Amino acid sequence: MWDEPSGRLWRRYRGGDAAIEGYAEDYAYLIFGVLEVFQATGQAAWLGWARALQARQDELFWDAESGGWFSTTGRDPSVLLRMKEDYDGAEPSPTAVSALNVWSLAHLTGDAAYGARAEAAVASFGGRLEDQGRAVPFMAAVLSALQAGGEQIVMVGRRDAADTQALWRAANRGYRPFAVTVLADPAEQAALAAHMPWVAEMTMVEKEATAYVCRDFACDAPATDPGVFQ
Repeated sequence: MWDEPSGRLWRRYRGGDAAIEGYAEDYAYLIFGVLEVFQATGQAAWLGWARALQARQDELFWDAESGGWFSTTGRDPSVLLRMKEDYDGAEPSPTAVSALNVWSLAHLTGDAAYGARAEAAVASFGGRLEDQGRAVPFMAAVLSALQAGGEQIVMVGRRDAADTQALWRAANRGYRPFAVTVLADPAEQAALAAHMPWVAEMTMVEKEATAYVCRDFACDAPATDPGVFQ
């Protein structure tokens, strides 16, 4: 349902036919899922796709004047007013999910433009957060992430090796709500560094799987002991 040549995400698929151009929510939810898959696999193609989808979403829906993402593109003449959802119900609003997406992209890639967009999106909900915070819990979670800062955790090691998996389990066993976590297999590290240049110089210590725990891209000493995550 993603037509790469035209840069279109389709909303509906049935019997071999894809139709109806996607709304902001379709991009937001898909990007969220793709970023989760990337963090689970460490495969650069997923991060590249997430960035391409985000660029297209921004092009079609971003409100450059007030921040946040409109629900529609504005190209349909029958839609007289472009609206922005500002309620996180069973499905959180596109702007809330997208704000978390660009926050994650900022901490994955080191590109400050993503972080600035996250801040602008949260600011666009400022009145809503102050007056009716319970109505926008997902956006409140993004605000918490912005206030707390973020951790970047990278495990450099062969994907299926026992020592790599031990580090991976240790890193994910605890509750780390403000962390992005990436597995960097040395065989794929160059492709990963094309999107995350800050991981290019990370290496395995004495040929053992090695964890780099960073905050705002300032890293502690590399560690091979899973106990570093206790």
